[in-house]
Amino acid sequence: MLLFPREHDYGKQLHQETRAVLNQLEQGESLVITRNGRTIGRIEPLKAPKRSGWADIMGEVWQAQKGVKAADRLPNPVLQERQRRRR
Repeated sequence: MLLFPREHDYGKQLHQETRAVLNQLEQGESLVITRNGRTIGRIEPLKAPKRSGWADIMGEVWQAQKGVKAADRLPNPVLQERQRRRR
């Protein structure tokens, strides 16, 4: 079955084939909902949120670490335990 965004009567199809319509939406298609040939609404896909990279997530931490003198740094207890277990 072929679906045609913006031209097709989705009202009945949305009721009968919700999964197929949602799949189209998930693929980024915008759908205009019509009933008896009259446009009654529109379904738009959400824009995917920008995924943060590791540098974005850790940037603030790394910046803060640069401001701490080596002599004042406390050892990381998790890393110490891992090192202890590897011996």
